Amino acid sequence: MADSFNLLDEPWIRVTRLSGEPDEVSLVTAFEEASDISGIHGEIASQDAAILRLLLAIAHRAMGGPKDVETWETYWNDPELLAVDTVAYLERFRERFDVRDPVAPFFQVAGIHAKSGKISDLESLIVDVPNGAPFFTTRIGPGLDRIDWSEAARWLVHVHAFDPSGIRSGAVGDPEVKGGKGYPIGPGWSGQIGVVMIEGNNLAETILLNTVVVGVVDSLKEKVDADKDLPPWECEPGGPAGNRDLDPTGPVSCYTWQTRRVLLHGDDSGVTGLFLGNGDKATPQNRYLYEPMTAWRYSDPQTKKFKFDVFMPYKFPKDRAMWRGLSTLVSELSETVVRMDGKKETKYKAAGVIDFYQQLLFDEIVPNDGLIPVHCVGIEYGAQEAVVEEHVDDVLKVPAKLLEKDNSRYLAIVRDAMKETDRVASSLRNLGGNLAKAQGADPDRVQAAREQAATAFYLVIDEEFPRWLASLAGEEAPDEAKWRWRERLRKTATGQCDRLVESVAPSAYAGRADGNRHIDVGISLAWFEASIRETLPARPDSQPESKKD
Repeated sequence: MADSFNLLDEPWIRVTRLSGEPDEVSLVTAFEEASDISGIHGEIASQDAAILRLLLAIAHRAMGGPKDVETWETYWNDPELLAVDTVAYLERFRERFDVRDPVAPFFQVAGIHAKSGKISDLESLIVDVPNGAPFFTTRIGPGLDRIDWSEAARWLVHVHAFDPSGIRSGAVGDPEVKGGKGYPIGPGWSGQIGVVMIEGNNLAETILLNTVVVGVVDSLKEKVDADKDLPPWECEPGGPAGNRDLDPTGPVSCYTWQTRRVLLHGDDSGVTGLFLGNGDKATPQNRYLYEPMTAWRYSDPQTKKFKFDVFMPYKFPKDRAMWRGLSTLVSELSETVVRMDGKKETKYKAAGVIDFYQQLLFDEIVPNDGLIPVHCVGIEYGAQEAVVEEHVDDVLKVPAKLLEKDNSRYLAIVRDAMKETDRVASSLRNLGGNLAKAQGADPDRVQAAREQAATAFYLVIDEEFPRWLASLAGEEAPDEAKWRWRERLRKTATGQCDRLVESVAPSAYAGRADGNRHIDVGISLAWFEASIRETLPARPDSQPESKKD
């Protein structure tokens, strides 16, 4: 029998069973036993996201779109039907899922090579190996000389999705190659966005909740024709040349975007190297029309550049907790901007998967109470987006009440809570700076003190706010929740204030001149306390209206 590693049969996807037991499964098993699998858990979170997006592409095609919510609901009520239809679909394209096929290897280009014949080491494939800093990883020595085909398959899916930008090997037959090199076209498509996923109780639910019906998602229904949104395995095998002007056709093309041209090299005992060159360039402007797994932000610079309204993917910053980007998940919390035509629009567009879940709530297909686990995964790149700096991996449990039709009261409370939290952070930032001035600090040290004060506050609040947000799913009256959060803010602010004051030098009590005014500990505290009283007014003595109801 010829060399083969078919993803339909070979175990290669690392998962965790509902029992907590780790396992490795094939594509067929992943769908057949999805109701018994908690989730995908490979080497890193971005790998899990890339593989989930592959499963979603398969589900979209196997479910025929799905064409409408009624069709989707059939699968939701009978997850076994999802297994039957996806396995039948995969069998139709069995030969295209063989990673070692000599003619059309999965996610690769047969025979692709550099003029020099050089192949890249496995460091080019495996993202958890830092460039130029091998002493920071355990993947050294023999561990990177060879990896088995199952691990190589996982990284193959990942490299198309998240590979950094930079100079790549030039393929013979690619007209864009200059001097044997392929010059940067940007990171993989998933690396350009912050991947947003809704998590179900098991893998079957997670797949279905993220397999959107494009016809009910406003951002998708204008451009996407599900019948024409095809993955690579339903198309003719690609050649060595990438496409610099290719447009996506919908979720399936986004989830399987071939950002690189790849060919794995190895033998029966594993993979030892690869060809890695440029593939199809992915551009981010206004791709909300096709990509449902990320939030979007209005970009004034891009709008001015292109002379039309432009939304760019919103990437959750590595140094900000996910709750601080809640307005990107629930667009009703977003501030507005003025478009080029003078009309107002929300600054952020929620991910299509969030909009779809909201429609399922409206149709009473999913429960309208409890919590919705929203998972965000991304990669923060360094200089020229050519190196991986940090992984972003966070989960926020959003109360379903925030997505209901009659949600104005809860939206107002959450919106106010977020604003008040940021104002308290600003007050502490000012206090930290003023205390530094009172000690005679130079401007750089004053700025550092300001940021340290805010950072210390958020270290506490980043734990507290998600818990408070999740509590809104309970039976507590909304106004009670509002005052409870204000009390938490006041207590945290007071504690942070005390710590800042305890750390100052005795000279700060005498103070210093600050321009035309004098500043010392007492004055700094007076300003801080006044700002806190303004942000967090005392609760009225009278019984709140919510308790009278």
